[in-house]
Amino acid sequence: MRQSVTWSALLAALVLSGCGWHHESPDSVAREFGSDYFSAGGVLNVTELVEGDALLAGGQVSIVTEVHGDLVAAGGEVAIGGNIGDDVYAAGGTVNLDAIVSGNARIAGGDVTVGPATVIAGAASLNGGRVEFDGNTHEYLQVSAASTRLNGMVHGDAEIRAGDLEIGPETQVMGRLIYHGPKEPFVPEGAVIAHGIEFHESGTTLAFDAGRHEVRDAARGVGSVFWFLGIFLVAALFTGLFPDFSRRAAGQVGSAPLRSLGLGFAVLVCTPVLAVLLLITVIGIPLSLMLITAYLLLLLLGWLVTATYIGQKILTALRGRGPTTRAWRLLALLLALVALWLLGRVPYVGDWIKFLALIVGMGALVMAAWSGRGPRSAQATA
Repeated sequence: MRQSVTWSALLAALVLSGCGWHHESPDSVAREFGSDYFSAGGVLNVTELVEGDALLAGGQVSIVTEVHGDLVAAGGEVAIGGNIGDDVYAAGGTVNLDAIVSGNARIAGGDVTVGPATVIAGAASLNGGRVEFDGNTHEYLQVSAASTRLNGMVHGDAEIRAGDLEIGPETQVMGRLIYHGPKEPFVPEGAVIAHGIEFHESGTTLAFDAGRHEVRDAARGVGSVFWFLGIFLVAALFTGLFPDFSRRAAGQVGSAPLRSLGLGFAVLVCTPVLAVLLLITVIGIPLSLMLITAYLLLLLLGWLVTATYIGQKILTALRGRGPTTRAWRLLALLLALVALWLLGRVPYVGDWIKFLALIVGMGALVMAAWSGRGPRSAQATA
């Protein structure tokens, strides 16, 4: 369900394209805020100059250009080239850095590779399952990984925590090499460790397990916060850009909950089947893709419509029937999202609550869209 929400959030951005978003490619969405550049999608390939900061997120992210500010990139596969004018922050399943970086580089991933063309003016901090460093960092290098290969140049100290460390013949460390691992590393002929090796023996798992639980809990907490803020932002955009439609849909939750529940369940189950049948016909592929897009969008907005209804009830309880400001409406929506999130964490029944909230909201959305066809048609005719 979390994957559906993630992809639905991207699709929501596409639907809101009328607010100034422009498309970089058929499966991506991008926007510029002044000199800063933001882009998200399935496959991103950025080749044009970015005057400010660049924030990229997608399944495959590739950037080969000049960025005058910071670069923040996240995705399944991330490849960074070109010239970065400030810091680089990257995370992904695989991350490849082969660029000139004027600031620091902070990278985390399953496989992290820093290529030989990389020059980092600041420091480098690398975390991953497997890390390879063949680049050049002008300050210190920090690595935490299961397996590490070092074959580049470090002008300061290099501190490595790994279950296995391989030192290549082209390695040059102008400071100390501080290694935490199960056994002292072998230094091949040609490698230079100017101030020697400071070895701290530790088990393969000790290097990672000591702080594993703390790091895991912190990562989950940070991830939950960003996910929640993203959901709140989408909800605020939805209710702000489509106030009448969102109120009408939320009203369906309260006035016809059983009908919304039944229709939502039918849409949830039958839409994928219909989409597959359309795909099989070949001629129906365009319609099938449109149907899938609408379906994924419903998976996100259905839950938010239920939250909007709860927010309306909270607002009535707080302010009565009198006039309310936008700030009060947003506060009520935030409280509703928090309430749904907390209810969803209740043992045994939490998942059912989230599921019911989803399908009720989906059904209410469909009914609101259908009931709104008449008035719009009448206005168009007039």
